[in-house]
Amino acid sequence: MDGGALQRDLDARLRAEGIFNKVKDVIRSHCAESSKEFDGFEVNETAAMTSILTYIRDQASRGLNPTSLKAPMRRDLVVYIDGGKAFVDNLLDQDPQEVKVGFDTSPTFNGGGDREGTFELTMQLGGHRVRTQRVRATVEPDFGGECYRFPLQSGAESMPSIDSLLDLRLPLHIRLVKREKHGGNPTLIACQEFEWRKVLVHGKLQVSIPLKGVGNLKGPAGLLEIRLEIRPLRLPAIKESVEEKGEEGKMGIMLPVFVPETSVEKQIEHEQRVEAGVLRRFFAYAKAWWREYSQVRPSHRHRLVRLFARSSDGSQGFVTTFLNPIQAPRMLDSSLHAARFVTLIPKIPEISLVGAGIDAGAWRGSQTHMALRGGTQSDKALLLTSLLLGFGLDAYVCIGIRNRDDRGKNKTEKDIQPPEAMVVITRVTRATVCIWEPVTGRRGQLDAKSGWTPITQASSNWSCPLESVHCVFNHQQLYANLQPIDKCDACNWDLGDQTKWKAFSQEAIQVLPRFPGVVLLPYSGDRLEQEAKLEMNLKELVAQHRKDELKVDTIWSDSLAYMLTPALAAYEAERCTKTTYGNPEFQQAIKRNIPVGHVFKAVPFCFNHRNPRRMFTAFLGLQGKSVSKGTGFPSAVDILKSKGDSIRFALRVRVFKYPEDICAVWAILAVKYRDVD
Repeated sequence: MDGGALQRDLDARLRAEGIFNKVKDVIRSHCAESSKEFDGFEVNETAAMTSILTYIRDQASRGLNPTSLKAPMRRDLVVYIDGGKAFVDNLLDQDPQEVKVGFDTSPTFNGGGDREGTFELTMQLGGHRVRTQRVRATVEPDFGGECYRFPLQSGAESMPSIDSLLDLRLPLHIRLVKREKHGGNPTLIACQEFEWRKVLVHGKLQVSIPLKGVGNLKGPAGLLEIRLEIRPLRLPAIKESVEEKGEEGKMGIMLPVFVPETSVEKQIEHEQRVEAGVLRRFFAYAKAWWREYSQVRPSHRHRLVRLFARSSDGSQGFVTTFLNPIQAPRMLDSSLHAARFVTLIPKIPEISLVGAGIDAGAWRGSQTHMALRGGTQSDKALLLTSLLLGFGLDAYVCIGIRNRDDRGKNKTEKDIQPPEAMVVITRVTRATVCIWEPVTGRRGQLDAKSGWTPITQASSNWSCPLESVHCVFNHQQLYANLQPIDKCDACNWDLGDQTKWKAFSQEAIQVLPRFPGVVLLPYSGDRLEQEAKLEMNLKELVAQHRKDELKVDTIWSDSLAYMLTPALAAYEAERCTKTTYGNPEFQQAIKRNIPVGHVFKAVPFCFNHRNPRRMFTAFLGLQGKSVSKGTGFPSAVDILKSKGDSIRFALRVRVFKYPEDICAVWAILAVKYRDVD
C-alpha cells in the first residue's frame, strides 16, 4: 500500500471512529476558556494537547474507550464509498458560460456551478439508512471515501458470532438519484440490492458493484466502488488463512478466513431455492383465487382488483409486499402529522417518470419514494398507509374508480385525472371507514347509512373521491369486493362478511418475500438559519421590486414581524390537525399596535420548498389569504404597491420540519401605513 492510500485509509478510520470530532470538541472547549477564536490553528499547542490527553485519561479511568462509537454486544458492517465509474448515460455537456445562481436552495449541497446536476446515494440495511452528501454528476463521481456503519443484530444479548451472521438475510439496498441544478423533477438512476455476506469470508471486501439501471436503461447505469469491513473482528478466532496473489515479483498477503467461501455460496443458493419454491406455490394459489373470483359474476373480470405490481427496478411483487408498518419516533407526533408529511412531498407527474425511463404503472416503493423525495398518488397512498399502520390504525390501500367530479371538473386537459384511484382508508367501526386523500390530506367518513361526511368544515364542499370500490389491502390482508353494486355510497364495509368481500389467504401472504420498508431520516438542516436566510433573500427581492416598479425605498419593522409569528404557527396547526387556536389574541395584538387611522394588510403563503425566487414569483402571481384591518386586499401585489405616510413593511418566515428534509414553509408579508388619499 502506497503512502497516499495509507493516509486515506487512516483518515477514513479516524472519521468513522469519531476521533476527529472528539479532538475538535476539546480544542473548542479550550478556545472558549481562553476567549480565543477557533480557526484550527490559533491555539496554544501545549495547552490543547494537555487537554486532549487529560480527556483521554479521564475516559480511560471511567472504563470507557473514547475512540469507540460501537454499542456493546454488536457487530457492524462498515461501508466505504470510494467513488463511481462509467456513468456515461447520465453525462451532460458542460456549459462553459454558466450563470451563477444567487440563492442556494439545496438542503445538503453547497457546491458550485455544475450544469450536470448532482448525484445522491441512499443505502439501507435492516433498520439503518443513510444518505450521502451530494456530489457532481460526472462520469466518475467522487464520493470522497465517505464511511458509514450499519449495525448487525444490534438487539442481541451477546456479541453475535461471525458464523451467525451467515443466516442474516438483509441485503444492502442502494438507490442512486440525480437532481438537476436548476430544479426539475429528480431522476432515479439506479436501484440495486447488494449481497454483502461475501465479506464474512475474510472480514474485508473491495468490490465494484454494477448498479442496475431502471426502466428503459439496458445494462448497468454505472459502477459503484465500495469497501466493506466487519467490526469488531478478533484475529485469535481465525481457523485458517489463504494467500492473496500480489503483483508480479512480489509476495502475496496472507488473508484470514472467518467463514469458508463455500459456506456463504451454499447459504445464498439455499435461500434462493426456498424462495423460488414459495413463489411457485403462491402463483398457483393466486391464479386459482382469481379464477374463483372472476367466475362469481362476469363484471368481476373488469374490476380493478390488483394482485401484482411492478417495482421501480422492474421486478414483480404481490401488492401487499409493498407495505410495511413505518414508525418515525420523535419525528412525527400523530397520524395527522403523518398525513401532513405525505401531502408536503412533491408530486411527480407520471409523464416525467416515463421520460426518466421508469414505467408509469410501476410503484416506486417507500425506499425509492424517499430517495426521490417525490412520487405519484399511488406512491403517496402506499407511504401514508404504511405510516398509519405504524401508528396502530387499521389502515388499507383502497383501489377503485375516481369520482367523476374529482376526475375532470373545472380542470384543463393537462390536469384531468385517470379513472383509477388509490386512496387510504382506516376502519372506524365494522360499518364505517375514514377515507384519506393522500395528495391533499383531506378526510371524510363514509358508511352505508349516513353516506359521505367530510370531517372538517374546510372540506364541507368536498365530495367523496371514490365513485366505486373494487379492492382493499394492507401488509397482511387483501379483500376483493363481491357486492353486485360496487358504488362507494352503497358499499358494505364489513370486511369479515364473506358474502361481501373475498379474502386472500393470510398464510400465503405471510411467507412472501417483501419489499423493504423505509427508515425515515430526521430533518438535517438548521431551521433558525434557514428562516433567517429566507427572510433576508425575500426582503432583498421585495425591496428591489419596489425600487424598480415604484422608485421608492422599503422600510422594515422587526417588531411588527415578530407579532406575525403566532399566525404562522396557527396556520400550520390548522393544516395539520384541522383545528385553529390563538386567533383572538392575534387580532388583539394587531389592533393594539396599529395606530388609529392606519391601514394594516397581511397575506400568508405556504410552500413545500425553500427557493426564495419561486416564493417571490408566488407573491406576484398567486392569490393569498388576506388578513387585514381596514381595507382588505386579496393578493400580495397590492401590498407591494402600497404607498402612504409612515409606511412600514414586515416579513416573517417559519420553517416547520418533517422527516427526509421535507418542510412546510410559511411566509407572511404585511404592511401598515397612514392612508393620506
